[in-house]
Amino acid sequence: MPRLKRTPPATPASTANSLVQSMSDSDIPQATTSSPYEKANSTSRYKRPRQSSSPVNELLDFKQEMLDMLNSWRAEEQANFLKFSQEQRSSFAKLSSEVAELKAQNLAIQKANTEIEKSINFINNQYDDMMKQINLLQKEKQIYRDCLQTLEMKVEDLQQLSRPSCIEIRNIPLKDNEHAKDLSEIVAHVSAAVNLPLKASDIRDVYRLPGKPGTLRPVVAEFTSVETKNLLLSSVRSYNNKQPKESRLSTANIGVLGDHRPLYVSEYLPASSRKLFFAAREFAKLNEYKYCWTVNGNILLRKKEGVRPIRVKSEQTLHDLAQTNQ
Repeated sequence: MPRLKRTPPATPASTANSLVQSMSDSDIPQATTSSPYEKANSTSRYKRPRQSSSPVNELLDFKQEMLDMLNSWRAEEQANFLKFSQEQRSSFAKLSSEVAELKAQNLAIQKANTEIEKSINFINNQYDDMMKQINLLQKEKQIYRDCLQTLEMKVEDLQQLSRPSCIEIRNIPLKDNEHAKDLSEIVAHVSAAVNLPLKASDIRDVYRLPGKPGTLRPVVAEFTSVETKNLLLSSVRSYNNKQPKESRLSTANIGVLGDHRPLYVSEYLPASSRKLFFAAREFAKLNEYKYCWTVNGNILLRKKEGVRPIRVKSEQTLHDLAQTNQ
């Protein structure tokens, strides 16, 4: 249906002028509504007030909330960042302090190590010097030891030469108020027991060796000749070899009262040679040497019959023999 166009009725000039001249822009709605024509023929339009729950308000509120949230988050992040920055600064300052302290300690340690190294080098030098001195002293000591051993052997030889005709009788009981005459009678009884009668003139001297009180000190008899000494020693060995063990030369054979004691007659040796002879006898027992004896002050060892005897000059000889046996 075609749209109709209607021409509005004419408005009195007085009314129009009065409206135009009297009404302001802010009163236009009231002026238009006050017209009888407008009241009769037109409907006045009013804008409804905006409600709080309208989409626009909700969008604005949402935007505001988002802004507030972003601002709050931003403020919180800034606070956290400031706190983190402060903690980092504090940690960095502490770390810097510790690093500086470690550097100082490292410098002190390096300095101490340098001093220790100097001390060690000094000690090493001193040690080298001391080792050189010790080696020199050891060489000198060996020279002095060899010289002393040579002198001891010479002294022993002189002692042996000074008493070439002496014998030693061990295990003879000590008599009260003992005199040289009593000891001479004992030597005579010993020689008679082994079927070798001696004269009083054959004995040059007789005495007991010094020793601790209460011990049976050996009796030493010096004869007028080496031949007499050797005859007596040979007679004693021959007598003991012919007799059973329980009947060998003893105190009962020479008429000494008291306990039955075996008598040992041997060549007289100086103290050093006596000690070496004892060590040689112990060595012979441990290493199965059949014979160990003395002849004119010489200590001899023999492994078995028919073997050449070995002269024991010192304990070093026994040591060398032990190494050879191994």
